[in-house]
Amino acid sequence: MYFSPLVKQELARIIPAENSERKSELVAFIIMNGKINSFGELLITLDNSAMIKVVYFLIKKAFHYETRIDIIRKNDKKKIYYITINDVPMTKLILTHLGLSVNNRGNIIREGTEKEKEKVVIRNFCEKSFLRGAFLAGGFVNDPERMYHLEIACPSKEVAQMINNILHRSSFSTKISFWQKKWTVYIKKSEQIFAFLRFIGVQRALLNLQDIIARKDILNTVNRLVNCETANLNKTISSASRQLLYIDLILKNIDLANLPPNIKEIVKARSEHPYASIRELAEIIGGGITKSGVSHRLKKVEQMAEYYLTSNEI
Repeated sequence: MYFSPLVKQELARIIPAENSERKSELVAFIIMNGKINSFGELLITLDNSAMIKVVYFLIKKAFHYETRIDIIRKNDKKKIYYITINDVPMTKLILTHLGLSVNNRGNIIREGTEKEKEKVVIRNFCEKSFLRGAFLAGGFVNDPERMYHLEIACPSKEVAQMINNILHRSSFSTKISFWQKKWTVYIKKSEQIFAFLRFIGVQRALLNLQDIIARKDILNTVNRLVNCETANLNKTISSASRQLLYIDLILKNIDLANLPPNIKEIVKARSEHPYASIRELAEIIGGGITKSGVSHRLKKVEQMAEYYLTSNEI
């Protein structure tokens, strides 16, 4: 599976706990993909069935209203999904509650003066949830094996500027471009893409991304300095990077002191010597432990991390 759909599928499984988070995420979907038709109904257009479930849930939980879902198959057999709120008073209530209004072209915009638009659009506005919704609605991230590029395509310059401002407030380095009749907010640096995805709630896909980033960075350095043992070094760095991410996940859920003695020993050794080989770790730990013993303990670390990943998703 391509990396971007993998990220979106994981994000679609995140269930916002607070009503303010649901409304903040819904704001993004509406201003990115929403429009008012000639009957005064709200239509949200989506091209992914997983997004339909997200928007349906957000509206139902935030406003206790069940929307209508329509599916249209285009000539190229691609499906387009429409979520419709055909109750005009409910449409007006939702837009008003979310600090949104409609211009004379039927486009949904934020209310207020330009200065007021720099502020939040609803009470207890959650920027993290809004950004998650914006990425689900219009985001794309390249396969990191090829290049580092993450973008959010926006329907207008105003929306692009709003997203850009929120990202800057969260210390992300972003830029805005206008390409193929769309305003786009984008990130190019690998560490910034990693931080953004972690910020909006991605976990599982980050293991793959971290592995690729570490391997590519090391390979670039190695290729400049030496022309031998590249394959073995790449394997060691790739495995070590993944193990460090597993360790970070475990320590977020349980204190080091509460780990079993053999697991605590390997966790400390790997943390203090990030890119040591299996043989070097065996020598560091000592006590007659073999390379096979070190590998067995690292496998236990991986199993523990997978358990916490599964538990967090549930």
